Amino acid sequence: MNSQHQKIKELEARILNLQSSVEELKVLNDIAISSGKAIDIDQILNLIVQKSINAIKAEQGTIHLITSNKNKPFTTIVRQDDSSSLKHEYHIGLNITGWVLSNKKPLIIEDLSRDIRFNASEEEIKNIHSVLCVPIWYEGEIIGLMMLINKKGKKYFSNNDLTLFTIISVQAGQLIKNLELQRESFQKRKESEKLQELDRLKTNFFTNISHEFRTPLTLIMGPAKQIFDQTKDIKIKEEASIIYRNASRLNNLANQILDLSRIEAGQMKLKTMPLNLMMIINEIVASFQSLAELKKIELKHKFQSEKIIIYLDRDKFDKILSNLLSNAIKFTPKNGYINIEVRITSILNSIQNKVETKEKFVEIIISDSGIGIPKDHLNKIFDRFYQVDSDFPDKYEGTGIGLALTKELVELHKGEILVESEKGKGTRFKILLPIGNKHLQTEEIVEKKSSEIEAEKNISPYEDLSNSILLNPSKEKAPNTRKNIKSEKIINNLNGNADKPLLLIIEDNYEVRKYIIEILDLYYKIAESSDGMNGLNKAFDLIPHLIISDIMMPGMNGIQLCKTLKSDMRTSHIPLILLTAKNLIKDKLEGLETGADEYIMKPFESTELKARIKNLLEQRERVQHHFKQLGFIIDEDKITSIDQKFLQKTVSIINKSLSDENFSVKTLAEHLAVSRSLLHKKLISLVGESPSDIIRRIRLNKAAKLIEQKSGNISEIAFEVGFNNPSYFAKCFQKQFGFEPSQYHNNIKNS
Repeated sequence: MNSQHQKIKELEARILNLQSSVEELKVLNDIAISSGKAIDIDQILNLIVQKSINAIKAEQGTIHLITSNKNKPFTTIVRQDDSSSLKHEYHIGLNITGWVLSNKKPLIIEDLSRDIRFNASEEEIKNIHSVLCVPIWYEGEIIGLMMLINKKGKKYFSNNDLTLFTIISVQAGQLIKNLELQRESFQKRKESEKLQELDRLKTNFFTNISHEFRTPLTLIMGPAKQIFDQTKDIKIKEEASIIYRNASRLNNLANQILDLSRIEAGQMKLKTMPLNLMMIINEIVASFQSLAELKKIELKHKFQSEKIIIYLDRDKFDKILSNLLSNAIKFTPKNGYINIEVRITSILNSIQNKVETKEKFVEIIISDSGIGIPKDHLNKIFDRFYQVDSDFPDKYEGTGIGLALTKELVELHKGEILVESEKGKGTRFKILLPIGNKHLQTEEIVEKKSSEIEAEKNISPYEDLSNSILLNPSKEKAPNTRKNIKSEKIINNLNGNADKPLLLIIEDNYEVRKYIIEILDLYYKIAESSDGMNGLNKAFDLIPHLIISDIMMPGMNGIQLCKTLKSDMRTSHIPLILLTAKNLIKDKLEGLETGADEYIMKPFESTELKARIKNLLEQRERVQHHFKQLGFIIDEDKITSIDQKFLQKTVSIINKSLSDENFSVKTLAEHLAVSRSLLHKKLISLVGESPSDIIRRIRLNKAAKLIEQKSGNISEIAFEVGFNNPSYFAKCFQKQFGFEPSQYHNNIKNS
């Protein structure tokens, strides 16, 4: 019996332990679920205290979180049962928390009146009879304390209560820290978002400033170049060259500031492809040869190989080398030298703080016999806007941007740039670029698309243009015969010559519009408009041979204008040139992908604009020649999809009506739902022939096939293709093919 009684007691004890464990799990689960809804630390602390009070049946609960504030070392949360009359603070509480912090272990006071460790006041002994206090641990450190006062029902806390409270404190530590980490993460994310927004605003600011610079720069550089080309007065030439040179410097400065802001905002991406480095270096060096000769500087080079293939972003590398060569020429006095060396080297090096294994690099060294840089300034020359304070003449002063940009672009290539210099003895820059593509991300290696090739036509390195106006003066003499410009009116100063193409200029800036017209009005008929919507309506009314439009305009901008023109059957065939101050690849691609035929960046050379216009009009003539030679074979590479559909529909309508002698241009226009004048202008522009000529050509081509097939006599065939007069048919046939209809079959057979 005794053994059975013992077993029963053991089972009861186990059941009680299991029940206790279940209760503990229920409490912990309840805290975990409730805490998931909390949004701040105070809610978590209040929740933990309240759940502890309820689980252990205490009258009052307190949490003290340790802070880094010496004046206020604790953040305290106090909660108590509704029936409790306890005060929120007792002096004995400080003694108890001090004991737990000192001993770093939980404390249970079953009966305060009998505990000799603490000197309690009469009031405290009267009101407080039992206490639990446990440390809150997290990763080996005490981050706070939890305390419960008085078991309900005048009972005392037990060791089981202490165990549960200790378990709750462990969970509390995890919850508190998790919320703090979440809060820190949230704050960092908000800070990151603010920084990103700041970067975006900065980039937009510099982009807008760049645009505002480029419009007046167009009006400074263009006329200065024209004055230089047209005058024979040496003094005026010198003054014009000073204007042009300084405007060019300002333009380059705007470009460099914009690039630096894009790099800082993480918006400048590397787009590399395998290129022959030596060919590129030779091209860039050759572009500086004339400037070096003008200053009597010897430009020498020493290359280890004639061909080194390396993954480069061509545009960015051009800027790197052009900046360094421009600086070398600028800081090298007369009769000095600049030496360029290129070789392959294998090194164990640290590139951008990353230890590399022994790999191959291209080493590009640019050394000069210039004025040099003081040694105490060498570690700062790549800082933005840094300028060496010295006794150097004013002519050597710079902006402190070029080298900062150069360093950023080299590091974008995963390379390194080093400098050695001594005042009065010259400077030596060394660039190290990795060979191969293992150092590049997948998205940094690109295949060149046709649209990108078009976009890159307008990207030039930051070459020193300061002497280009003197070294390569334009031979073209185009005197300004223009006297007056009337906005919003067609300008025709062509002495009645209706054969000259009509150009539509859409530009909101009056002075830029005036300048463009002055460049072109000797060679073309000109119509103008000061905004996109008005320009769109003029394009529909006039159907010009070519349109030139600015991008940034109020109301309808150039991109929207281009999309509308290229998607409308009336104007889809008209070549369009976009002018812009935006020089980002994505902006160029956006313009080209909407259907623009050319994209020219401000400030632009008048010769470039004229050449682009000439090329587009000649390209249109080649398309017309294509149709005349091959007939209506639609070549998708030479014409837009809208124009393809228009021509296909035109040919289809004509073919269906070949035998109808009354079928005319008016009938064709009605079937196509366009006016006769629009039909005439569009077909003349697309294929170089009028609608009546096209109808006749298609009829005669059909007649020739019928003659080859011997499908009837000449009169029958003439009637079948819509000619009611056989003699007129014979005359037209001979004019098109060079033979009379009766001779055509034999001549084709013999040929």
